[in-house]
Amino acid sequence: MKLFKQFQKNTKRIFPNSKAVIEFAFRSGGVNYYTYADIFSLPYERGLMAMAAYAELDMRCSREYLLKHTEVVTDILNQKTIDIYKLNNLNEQMKQRLALATDINLMYKLASVVYFDKNENPARYEQAYAEKKIEKWKKDKSVQDFFLQKPLIELIPFLQSVEFDLDIYSTINRELNERHLDFLRMQKFKKR
Repeated sequence: MKLFKQFQKNTKRIFPNSKAVIEFAFRSGGVNYYTYADIFSLPYERGLMAMAAYAELDMRCSREYLLKHTEVVTDILNQKTIDIYKLNNLNEQMKQRLALATDINLMYKLASVVYFDKNENPARYEQAYAEKKIEKWKKDKSVQDFFLQKPLIELIPFLQSVEFDLDIYSTINRELNERHLDFLRMQKFKKR
């Protein structure tokens, strides 16, 4: 109990302007990461970003991916002759995404919203800083080691019952994302 109170005092010193309770969450790469004790007390900016990250995780694709996808579909539909084969390929690609168990990059993105270090303003979400944080996390531990830590398993509870190797899945997931994005880029390039 004494150690817990000491962590609480330390977080109040680190984040003196926070009205909500901030707790130590985990340590990665020599850096301490914190989170709000009550996830429902996230400040609006971080809270909105958390909602967006959860939605992307649920859809298994980012907003940027969806924008590219719809742009390519619109381009195909606006041509004089509509290529049904391309539209079918895009539809199949979207079905593949929906069949994914999860998207590892989106899990990291969600974690970058919920967990912050002492250099961050806990009320704000800065995407550029979050991307650097994610890169550090990826270098520090394997996907499996990172996401099966106690606070992260609480954030994404379905990982407790995952019956596959997250590191292998991460590699497959990354390659699939690259293939899908390459396909979208190629469709845009072919149009010109």
